Amino acid sequence: MKDIAYISSGAGVVVSFIGGSVFVLYSKTVLQLKQYHDSLLDVQNVLLAFKLVEATDDVKEKSAMTQKMIEFLSSRRL
Repeated sequence: MKDIAYISSGAGVVVSFIGGSVFVLYSKTVLQLKQYHDSLLDVQNVLLAFKLVEATDDVKEKSAMTQKMIEFLSSRRL
């Protein structure tokens, strides 16, 4: 009878350890996925800004927009 109690206790400990490990790995995976998603959004926003600047016909406004984009991009921390 004691053998069954030891075996079931050991199995419970092993299953709990595996479950905890899965949750830790899942948490790290979600953080990496969030970082990747944020980087894709940054790239999309920059490309959209370039497209808007290129679509502008006014030379002075295009120059001002380009200058602001350069200032913004150079001040960002990546």
